[in-house]
Amino acid sequence: MKLNLAILVFAAILSVGCGAEKPSSSGQPTPLEQFDAAAQEMTVAFFSHVPEAATQVGLPEEIAPGTSRRMMDRSVAGEAARTEALERALQKLQAIDAATLDPDRQRTHAMLTMLFDGMLSPSRVVDYGTTAGAWTMWYMPFVINQNSGPTVDIPNFLNSQQPVTNAADAEIYLERLASVRRALDGSLDSYRHGVQQGAIPPDFIVEKSLAVVQAFVAPAADQNPMYLTFKAKLEKAGVENASDYSDRALKILSADVIPAYQRIADYLGEIKSSAPHDAGIWRLPNGEALYAAMIRHMTDSHLTAEEVHQTGLAEVERITTEMDVILRSEGYTDGSVGDRLQALNVEPRFIYSNDPAGRDKLLSDVRAYVNDMYARLPELFRDLPEHRVEVQAVPEFSQDSAPMGYYNNPAPDGSRPGYYFINLRDTALHPSWTLRTLSYHEAVPGHHLDGASAMERETPPIEKALASNTSGEGWALYAEQLAAEIGVYDDDPFGNLGRLQAELHRAVRLVTDTGMHAKKWSREQAIDYMVATEGLDRATSTSEIERYVVWPAQALGYKLGQLRILALREEAREALGDAFDIRDFNQQVLNVASAPMPFIEQRVREWIAQTAPQG
Repeated sequence: MKLNLAILVFAAILSVGCGAEKPSSSGQPTPLEQFDAAAQEMTVAFFSHVPEAATQVGLPEEIAPGTSRRMMDRSVAGEAARTEALERALQKLQAIDAATLDPDRQRTHAMLTMLFDGMLSPSRVVDYGTTAGAWTMWYMPFVINQNSGPTVDIPNFLNSQQPVTNAADAEIYLERLASVRRALDGSLDSYRHGVQQGAIPPDFIVEKSLAVVQAFVAPAADQNPMYLTFKAKLEKAGVENASDYSDRALKILSADVIPAYQRIADYLGEIKSSAPHDAGIWRLPNGEALYAAMIRHMTDSHLTAEEVHQTGLAEVERITTEMDVILRSEGYTDGSVGDRLQALNVEPRFIYSNDPAGRDKLLSDVRAYVNDMYARLPELFRDLPEHRVEVQAVPEFSQDSAPMGYYNNPAPDGSRPGYYFINLRDTALHPSWTLRTLSYHEAVPGHHLDGASAMERETPPIEKALASNTSGEGWALYAEQLAAEIGVYDDDPFGNLGRLQAELHRAVRLVTDTGMHAKKWSREQAIDYMVATEGLDRATSTSEIERYVVWPAQALGYKLGQLRILALREEAREALGDAFDIRDFNQQVLNVASAPMPFIEQRVREWIAQTAPQG
């Protein structure tokens, strides 16, 4: 009965987003009906096996029952069931000719077939790791790591995504919290499986992963961030008998969750001494094929590692040449570009005090940059989303391993805004000349404009949960350049250096990621290259390089995506001539910005053909 209802609910949502078709008079399913059924099967398969994604997009329980009450099964058996269900659904979608569909269904077809084919490609070449292990779409070779995986993602998810607005929500929260032990134990099972096959993480990753777990178990249970956040949610919602709910949460944390974390810590401690030091996945079973699959997964392309590496080197040379001109004009002439940027990093005039007053000032400045950019968005776009973005500090327990800034999408129903999180573990890591660009990337016109626009489009719910790494990150890097193009940095040369350093950082990623995973660079070689080339401090460079170790090829999407958007823009400018308007181009890309890059290129070229002057 629930499955039938789920089909009806999905069909209704799909018809709203894609336009309903009249039933075939022959009694045989039409191509559109076949597609709707196949898309519905993929929807149920995905959300059932990745229940966190259902919560993030506010999916009705009828479509995938019970998703709000449990966590993803990351065990070996859970991984096998998830990939099998998604592969089966994907085959049905791939059997449908996209040319027989209407434009909206063509977009959905491209989203589902291209993204899931890429996501599943790593699991076709290796029998370890986890599919949909990070941000609901990424494959990860190491199930537990310092940047994501259950030990990081579960607390962050329950703290920032799981709603508690009334007593019923509190009961659901507690039921989900009770499922965390199974999720953690399943992850440990899968992690052991990978180690037994030879897919043991490098020693420095094991150590950093262990540090995250130890930081979680160190406080008393009643000081654990999950418990404190749940109490705060209960209080904000005005739930009656709130202490009863919080007491039950405390018992679950004490009896189930913290011991599960401790079991993971114990195992990490056992294997630490036997872990190798080599950084790249070339050393893992079938590692070369795995990296090729990861490049495909994360870049929407079939580029080779060598092609990516050479692109990175060329971009590094171009960007550093431009930065050298600005540095010299400001009186910085001695040493390499990297040397001079390192000097800027520690100049007192650019550093916020590392105390509560300094952190407050930093947050205030970041919020001002976001608000100011909101006022200028009409110069770049025709339509803007209603959802807003809020700036928050990264939770203290995950500061040491978290990125310098990151973004979470809003809830489609408006119950939760978009969140731009900024890491305040040390304000010296955020010289003031770098903050504008980080804010434009993570908030507007970057990730938030993309994410909120996607949430507000009338599309099937599965589309709201998915995004191409290349188009999403490529868009955010392109957004950084848009800010410069409308004059934000005209009177701020150091801010413009911050923008160029951020772009340089994405070019350096092409070099270091492929360096470690294909050219057998060491972790230290990659760190040294990053420090010398772009002037990041060693601690930040270390955190960045270790991120690429556990998320192979993910960091390639930024620069490769930006380059493809810029090439597409030049194609439009050349074809349209005087009729070209940056607002129209940006809107065309933003309207499908989360889709795989090949589909974006197809759609924009169709628009160019329709808009270009004839004759």
